[in-house]
Amino acid sequence: MMHTLTVRDKLDAFIRWFSVVAEATYAAATGFFRGPQGQIPDEEIQTAATAVSTAKIEECTQLTENRYMFKSYDQLYMHYCQKNDLKPHFVSNIRGLKGFWIGSPSAKYIAINFHGGGFAMDATAPYLDFWPRIQKSLANSGIETAWFHCTYTLTPHAGYPTQFQEAVEALRYILEDVGRSPSHILLAGDSAGANLCLAILSHLTHPSEDVPELIIKEPIKGVILMSPWVSFHHSWPSVEASEHRDIDAREVMTEWSRAYLNGWPSNNYIEAAEASEWWWDSIQVQQTLVLAGGDEALLDPIKAWVNRFKVPNPDTTLVIGERECHVAPLVWPMFGDYHETQQERALKHWLLERLG
Repeated sequence: MMHTLTVRDKLDAFIRWFSVVAEATYAAATGFFRGPQGQIPDEEIQTAATAVSTAKIEECTQLTENRYMFKSYDQLYMHYCQKNDLKPHFVSNIRGLKGFWIGSPSAKYIAINFHGGGFAMDATAPYLDFWPRIQKSLANSGIETAWFHCTYTLTPHAGYPTQFQEAVEALRYILEDVGRSPSHILLAGDSAGANLCLAILSHLTHPSEDVPELIIKEPIKGVILMSPWVSFHHSWPSVEASEHRDIDAREVMTEWSRAYLNGWPSNNYIEAAEASEWWWDSIQVQQTLVLAGGDEALLDPIKAWVNRFKVPNPDTTLVIGERECHVAPLVWPMFGDYHETQQERALKHWLLERLG
């Protein structure tokens, strides 16, 4: 059943949003006086305000309020098309697939993108700045790509395995309906979207009973994982160490993971960090890029997962952006910080090297 907000709910949401400004101002003003776990140099005061602001947004935003306070990804895409004089190209089918295209499906390479947001929040405006910018940088080097952005169902309207199923259907659509070869397909995702990329990889080698089987005849070209949400546990040292430096609030992450689990016990398709090394043997991907922020809560589980994954998959690159938070290339622009992150530079370099 669709959840709606009353006038009281909307007023409460607005008041909570107003408090974000005060939190951000306080973060900037007190940045110099924090202890070793949160010391912030002068040039990073804005970043500190960003981190506290985003965490506050997460903390004060209930699942149903997300629909009221943010435009949907489809709405953002319509605005993007209008701004760039493009004809919208939406896709949906009876198997549950939903998404839209930027670029021609006949391009040499197809990237399937899954946005983050804890399975609860839709993509934000910076997604349609960042990923098209990556696409344009490749085009400037003579590499033609098209990007299919999957707009999977959000919680609380559905939980696991719905998002997993829809992600697999996105790949099936590109393979069977568009008729593209796995060797010309990339999977890309940030946070929860990267979680879905890993679920797809697991499913291709170890078919899940919860999702229709998908068989491919050769490995896909590559996978790009930005701050992959590989563990729902908060016992990792980086969670405590990043408390004043990252955007993620534990209470919100707990709520979001519980909503996604939807009463199901966790498994390797849900938390990749729980899978043993042997699980990743014979995974159907040629090469993998993992991006993470040096100040993010998920850093330890990401590193632990990479250490297992790369043993049977040596063409795996991990890049850690120093003093960068969780999905910094997509978060910082929300607060007016548009400088190129280390993660973005690494992504461009990796793509040019692997696709050129």
